[in-house]
Amino acid sequence: MLGSNTPLFAQTFEDALDLYENEQYEKAVSAFQNLNSPEGILFTGKSYYSLGEYLKAKSMLNSLPDNASNQVVNEARFTLALVEFQLSQFGLALNRLYRLKEITPRTSLVNQSRSLYNDILDYLTLAQRRQAFQSVRFPEIQSDLIRSAFGKVDYKTARMLLDELKRSASPSGEISFEPLEQMLSDSLNYTYRDSYARRLSAPRGMVYDIGATLPRSIAGSPEFSASQGLYQGYLLAAEEFNQRNADKKAFIRYQNTGADMDSAGYAMNRLAWSSNVDLVLGPLYSEPAVQVAALAEQYHIPVMAPLANADSLNIDNPYVFQANPTFSIHGKRMARYAVNNLNMDTLAVFAERNSLGAASAYAFRTEAERLGAHIEHFMIEDLEERGYDISDFTVRFAPDTVQASSAGFNKTASTPSGRLHQPLDGIYAPFTGQAAPTLIELLMVDLQVMNSRLTVLGSQEWGATEIPEEHLQNRSIYFSESFHIDSQNERVRQFREDFSQRFGTEASRYALIGYDSADFILRTLERVGNPALLKEAIKTEPLYEGLISNIHFEGTHVNQEVKIFTITPQGIQPVAN
Repeated sequence: MLGSNTPLFAQTFEDALDLYENEQYEKAVSAFQNLNSPEGILFTGKSYYSLGEYLKAKSMLNSLPDNASNQVVNEARFTLALVEFQLSQFGLALNRLYRLKEITPRTSLVNQSRSLYNDILDYLTLAQRRQAFQSVRFPEIQSDLIRSAFGKVDYKTARMLLDELKRSASPSGEISFEPLEQMLSDSLNYTYRDSYARRLSAPRGMVYDIGATLPRSIAGSPEFSASQGLYQGYLLAAEEFNQRNADKKAFIRYQNTGADMDSAGYAMNRLAWSSNVDLVLGPLYSEPAVQVAALAEQYHIPVMAPLANADSLNIDNPYVFQANPTFSIHGKRMARYAVNNLNMDTLAVFAERNSLGAASAYAFRTEAERLGAHIEHFMIEDLEERGYDISDFTVRFAPDTVQASSAGFNKTASTPSGRLHQPLDGIYAPFTGQAAPTLIELLMVDLQVMNSRLTVLGSQEWGATEIPEEHLQNRSIYFSESFHIDSQNERVRQFREDFSQRFGTEASRYALIGYDSADFILRTLERVGNPALLKEAIKTEPLYEGLISNIHFEGTHVNQEVKIFTITPQGIQPVAN
């Protein structure tokens, strides 16, 4: 490797090199570009590589003059191989490394090339291996691609790969197939070995590029706190990843989404073309996420939205994931809790038409009935049109048959299906929006007037609404929430301390949400190694217990984890679910 003893422009080069070695890459670019030498061009390219500016790095390294020394040329070729690897141009990278690793005498650079060559062979998915096989120049590399796949694919696929290698080999016989045939001579031994060797490993020095699509908001604006907190949470998660992994690095690549969907799409295009990101976190809300989602599928880049919770965001899109459970998930999980944990059998559902809570109501009914419960009353009504007079509906929750019969709802009469009306075990009332506090208050008042002690199940607005103590007496109230901070938790306390030291400010709830989202993704990458596996790995990642949220996709594209709380006169308490 080149050092500070490089001749010509020694003092100026040493100053620029000092910037480079202290990771001040942007300043190093300017300093090296002022040097009219091959060494300056080489280190300008290396600085661009370290900044994640891979296309600029490639252009600069390819511009070396003919009078560059072999040492400079070879180091430029090695850096180009690194660039091509990060750009997923695996065939080009293997071609360069194959030539470099055969150089004699064996120098440090040659050893690095040999090591990276083997690391790439162990890293590739089957699809990436096929692309590399079709683009490499040397039959020896093709043979290495097939050999290194053994143990990572099943026996039938391994046999097919060997047959393909034979079919594509030239008649001159540069490759000996006997060692490969020997490896496949016993299918039982191969299968046993295969079951322990499938995991792909990332090369040493691997760089993961994570995009962050957030609006650059004005301080004090409604979006500023959310954007700043999420981004700072992303950064802290990446820094912790880098501390845990000396041989791998993760960088957050920011792009401004602006205020509209068009700019969100532009940001996604930039991240795909300029930064070659492995995954995108964001955008902030559901509306711009729709534009990003369409591009995610075109580029085959997974997107995980930390806040967006629209039920329609990821329909039929295999590349979009939602860390914030949708309203339908809230309804589904609350139904499970009602039936499985509270042993409820007969329920009522009451929600406002055209509200977000209506999606929760429909999902609650579907899941409760699937589990064997009966929905006695299902009421999705235009309450605004009625001036929020809900008494015609809440009378159905009366505890005695006299009141119910007077309203035409005899609890002992038969339903159209022949089932007798049964006493209710609980009401699910997922009120949302500006009217939620008013509807909560009206429902509580009506239940108290009727002397009804029915258990109430609700949306997260129930936890955010102050309920008078007299309405809580002799009544159980439960609600679901996506995010919850346990201030007594030691991990939360340590995070807040680290955050304050790093950014000089207190961590907002958005900072914890951002941290959990990025940390979940980075731990998934630690498990699978290759970002090409992320799309499937996210769905199968084990339960992640975060600082403010739990994340578990359970084979889907929407986080299935919501937390259930109970409201008591002593305050809000989490419950096991």
